[in-house]
Amino acid sequence: MTTSTTRPDHAESESDDHRHGGLLGSNTELIFALASGLALGFGFALEKLATGLPGWIPIALFVVAYIFGGFFTVREAFENLRQKRFEIDTLMLVAAAGAAALGAWAEGALLLFLFSIGHALEHYAMGRAKRAIEALAELAPRTAHVRRDGQVVELPVEDLVVGDTVVVRPNERLPADGFVVVGATSINQAPVTGESMPVDKQPVPDAAAARERPAQVGSASLVFAGTINGSGAIEIETTRTSSDTTLAKVVRMVSEAETQKSPTQRFTDRFERIFVPAVLALAFVLLFAWVVVEEPFRDSFYRAMAVLVAASPCALAIATPSAVLSGVARAARAGVLIKGGAPLENLGSLNAIAFDKTGTLTE
Repeated sequence: MTTSTTRPDHAESESDDHRHGGLLGSNTELIFALASGLALGFGFALEKLATGLPGWIPIALFVVAYIFGGFFTVREAFENLRQKRFEIDTLMLVAAAGAAALGAWAEGALLLFLFSIGHALEHYAMGRAKRAIEALAELAPRTAHVRRDGQVVELPVEDLVVGDTVVVRPNERLPADGFVVVGATSINQAPVTGESMPVDKQPVPDAAAARERPAQVGSASLVFAGTINGSGAIEIETTRTSSDTTLAKVVRMVSEAETQKSPTQRFTDRFERIFVPAVLALAFVLLFAWVVVEEPFRDSFYRAMAVLVAASPCALAIATPSAVLSGVARAARAGVLIKGGAPLENLGSLNAIAFDKTGTLTE
């Protein structure tokens, strides 16, 4: 894969690791979420089972659960607030603070733990998907042996231009799309086309005609970047630049599919933009119920916090990404690769499926 094509994905991966990583590596968010659950479990067990224990010990463990569970949530909430967006992260934090104000430390810690573990698993799955895309991009070599001015020189693949003659030695990966002009061989095209057996290749009958109409070159002479040459040395003429090869297009398609949200996820995003400010506004109004109803401010505050905690959409925030993650993982264990939430959810509305590789399916 070319430098110009792979670097954006790699940079995005690094950015994502920076946001959700830390001193413990790219999985820091997941480790923090598990630590939050561990502290919550110990605190709950000590509170319910241990007798004669000082009451501050379980609360201290719940506070530890708050810290680990809310660390990345706080970062994302502040980032959203800087962009003037109220999302579920903000509501979760305010609800957890409200639970602490009511003395319900365990409930607040559970809220943050469930939210953080859901987000951590989602980001972990996205990280694995990005690494898979980077591995796919690495199929093509970074350099090519090009015949120029009567000599064979080694150049970066991004320096290749349409019409270059590339020398491919036995057992090398092809650096570009093109057609064979010299030599005969068999090429393993499985990395790009999925062919289970090597495909025999031979030179085009008329190089000039192939150069004028590259789209009409027969499959017996057509070659793709990232495929593996067999035992014969060949020379190919490139028909596409490195950023426009079939492999580069596959990488872009997979990357775009990975970032597609399912219809339910898109609805959730739209819903939370309205729901979160509405709940926060309602809780704020209830703080002043004592002005209208004869009751102490403490009761109004308690009621506002209770509404805030009860309205916190923990299930909404966790259920959708968890369901998508579960579905994709279950399909992967069965040997079916699904490229994101949108294709997974669209499967439910299909009436027919067209399969390629019928021979492979038969076997």
